[in-house]
Amino acid sequence: MKNEMIKNKPMDRRGFLKTSALLGGSAACLGAVEKVNSKGFGREKISYPLNDAENVIYSVCLQCHTDCPIKVKIEDGVAVKIDGNPYSIQNLNSPIPTSTDIQVGAKIDAGLCPKGQAGIQTMYDPYRVVKVLKRAGKRGENKWKVIPFDKAITEVVEGGKLFADVPGEE
Repeated sequence: MKNEMIKNKPMDRRGFLKTSALLGGSAACLGAVEKVNSKGFGREKISYPLNDAENVIYSVCLQCHTDCPIKVKIEDGVAVKIDGNPYSIQNLNSPIPTSTDIQVGAKIDAGLCPKGQAGIQTMYDPYRVVKVLKRAGKRGENKWKVIPFDKAITEVVEGGKLFADVPGEE
């Protein structure tokens, strides 16, 4: 019964314009897609250097205690993007098999939380401490001195009077 009402109902102006806009827009989109593909802008023809296996380093995110596996994309020696590791169940619900070629795996990005993706900002933060600092004054004086990493390890492991050279803490 409903089909008979639709068949017998004449098309009004509004219905004609809606149908024309839909068909015209569809034809325009189809023409644009064919034009893009004929010019070589298809997905397989785009060169994206960050998808090359030479520009990818696999590591672990330490922004929280979850330790998610990550894939860091490098450009000119600088980390520019962090994504999840597609080989890990932690980042991809159906991970790719570990036997998958690294060239293929480099092109697949897995999910990673915003905190993990912010690792780039943490790494290149101008206020990030990159040297071992030892307190050179009393607590709260905000006085520090730089010491070699090996000396810091030795002092922590062996203990003893670590602040004997600080006045007032002999």
